Amino acid sequence: MDTIECINSKRSIRAYEETQIPYETVMELLTLGTKASTGSNHQPWGFVVIQDAQKIEDLSKNIKAYLLENLEKYPYLSQYETWLQSEKYSIFNNASTLIIVYGNTDSHWYIYDCTLAAGNIMLAAYSKGIGTCWIGFAEYYFNTPEFKKKYKIPENYELVAPLSCGYIKGTVKPPERKPPVVFNK
Repeated sequence: MDTIECINSKRSIRAYEETQIPYETVMELLTLGTKASTGSNHQPWGFVVIQDAQKIEDLSKNIKAYLLENLEKYPYLSQYETWLQSEKYSIFNNASTLIIVYGNTDSHWYIYDCTLAAGNIMLAAYSKGIGTCWIGFAEYYFNTPEFKKKYKIPENYELVAPLSCGYIKGTVKPPERKPPVVFNK
């Protein structure tokens, strides 16, 4: 798949096959992620990879419980309360793999650089038949001191992009998008 075709047809995927992505493939995706542009060549990215279905399911349950207990802090999430209460709802869409991108805050550009790395990972994955979805709900949990300690994430690294990943289940239509808004035309 060429680059333009990949960009035109890639979309967030929320239905995955049960087949595990080989770790070597995940490492290839991370390496392609690190080919992203980077301010002052700081390369501030760091990654956590989780490929254990039970751990991923446990994380989903923990995040749902955490969000339900703290909805008053995040009133904009109240619209999702029914989802969070559902035992059937998986934050990670039953993905076989999580790739979590962190950025070294010593770099002023860590958010930009790591977002570009995540974009590379998502496009490279899609070109290999692997779907990804940026999981917003995870941002409230993956930056907690407990999570960071468990996964050996240095204090000066902050969460940038929590991605669920898996082989795409079924077929998906390309996304529909509004035309670009140009302010100075």
